[in-house]
Amino acid sequence: MESAPLEPFTSLTPELAERLREQTLNVLSYLVKTNSATTYFKESAVLPQFRAALHLTDGQIDPLDFSATELFEIYRNNVGLSIYEDYFPVISRLFERPCNKSSVENLMALGLPVFIAHSSGTSGGAAKYFPKYRHPEHMSRAMAETARLANPQSNNAGKNCSLVSLVSLTYRQVVTPLDGDGDIVKHIPVCLVSSGCYRIENNMPVENDAFSVTLKIPRYSSPIAVSLISNYKSVLFMHALFALAEPKLETISTMFTTACRDLCRTIDNRWEDLIHCIETGVIPDLNGIETVKDNLQRFLQPNPDRAEELRRIGKATDTPGWFRQIWPQLCVILANGSGPFATLIPEIRHYAGPDVSVQSVVIASSEAFLAVVYDPRDLNLYSVVGSDDVIEFLPVEKPEESKYLAQSWNVELGRKYEVVLTTRDGFWRYRLGDVVEIAGFNPRDGQPLIRYIGRRHMYIRLANEVTTETQLRNVVDATSDLFGGVSEFCVSPDYRQVVSRYAFFVELQGDPGANISTVPTALHNQLQQHNENYLKDSQMGRIGVPCVRVVRPGTFGDYRGWKVAMKGAAAGQVKVAVVIWVEADRAWLEERVMYDI
Repeated sequence: MESAPLEPFTSLTPELAERLREQTLNVLSYLVKTNSATTYFKESAVLPQFRAALHLTDGQIDPLDFSATELFEIYRNNVGLSIYEDYFPVISRLFERPCNKSSVENLMALGLPVFIAHSSGTSGGAAKYFPKYRHPEHMSRAMAETARLANPQSNNAGKNCSLVSLVSLTYRQVVTPLDGDGDIVKHIPVCLVSSGCYRIENNMPVENDAFSVTLKIPRYSSPIAVSLISNYKSVLFMHALFALAEPKLETISTMFTTACRDLCRTIDNRWEDLIHCIETGVIPDLNGIETVKDNLQRFLQPNPDRAEELRRIGKATDTPGWFRQIWPQLCVILANGSGPFATLIPEIRHYAGPDVSVQSVVIASSEAFLAVVYDPRDLNLYSVVGSDDVIEFLPVEKPEESKYLAQSWNVELGRKYEVVLTTRDGFWRYRLGDVVEIAGFNPRDGQPLIRYIGRRHMYIRLANEVTTETQLRNVVDATSDLFGGVSEFCVSPDYRQVVSRYAFFVELQGDPGANISTVPTALHNQLQQHNENYLKDSQMGRIGVPCVRVVRPGTFGDYRGWKVAMKGAAAGQVKVAVVIWVEADRAWLEERVMYDI
């Protein structure tokens, strides 16, 4: 385990501030001088003022035209905020039929993309697409650091059950640009950003999947074939199976605590089936594994001794630390547990026990790698990585205009900001939509330390009130003991009565609390305390006391599986939105309600 980090600084020294400024100017200079030759830069309707200020007529910026300081000032004063819709008309050319190389080369960055990352599109909106390019080493440090943290090396030949690297190498489609003779020049998968990065790191182009599926990387418990299964429940079962067969498991690594909890419950609920497979060495017939079953089978041999060992341990789920009985070397579970994923930590800790560390890893998105964990003891403290992209901060209380942007060297402790990115992959002052709070500064390099707060525009509104994602989480946290422990939840409007109200769909961690009947009133009181307009509207009779709809155990895991099947989303990236507006999603949840409170 790595040593504890230094105590964060509460302010920057002049030396660290200048170091941050110099790094930002160098990164920006590289991005402008490289990406000014791209199609998007030349054609974008949001960059004409920037192009004019640079005196750009044709080709890319001459490195001798501007100093780094001059370039930054031009950028600061002439580039406005952008959103995804500004980019889609250009990015969509990658999906034209036929896709001609001449139309998509140097589209967002130089060359052709290595892969196209897609967002999950599971909150009701359509998926977004982000072309990803190969970059020099000095512009790829964030990705390298993320890979290092998510896949720790063992000194004792220990294994990693990784649902990050091996979460899903499936892809939605493969884009194949054609040259002038009609020949394919490249195969570009449309996939998760984690999948694309894993393919780059391990040199696994999609053309070689037929060979890659026969392999097993020594430090992982699961063979690569598991990552080519599209069915979410089958992915979880196979990861659980190969992990249980491996007594020297040291690490469980998942993208989010939701996937980790789903894995825990798979082991719990399918315990006898999993042991039977280990004993007989037979892979069962599961949905979605038909094309890879033979390659899974080759890595599972009959192991009656391990099966007997697991039977002696038994399903000791009532006692904290069951997983340490299964895997005595298990020392860490890596799963992002900040923001909406924090509610699952108690359940995961129960499975793992006090001797297993639960740690967050990274704040990352389809757009970019933003920050890596700073203090393993703190699940919501990250250090910004400013080596690959220009990261700026828009104060949430200010007008949403670029002139109010703060830089990494002048953000303020305790203040909340929306993250804005200018990326190596060709996005310019792009609004990420995530809100963070400045918690200090890294003593080593001066980078801001941040806590993830939530999505900026994720809220529910029934009258004049606007209740944010953060407020909803705080309300549930404050009443969790009355519930008896909340595993996961989401909120939607409920119009079944004359007065509209919030409906909290809740999955409990165990048995209901003795005072669960008081929860609706407690939620109502907390909402009134957190939101002045909610208080006024409820007092005027515009909003009623919330209803609580308790869903059956495993509902949110099943929801993720349903989304994988319905939306073509990749296993492991599906997130349940805190606020549900889509009628189909709400109807699906309502079918699984056990009782209302």
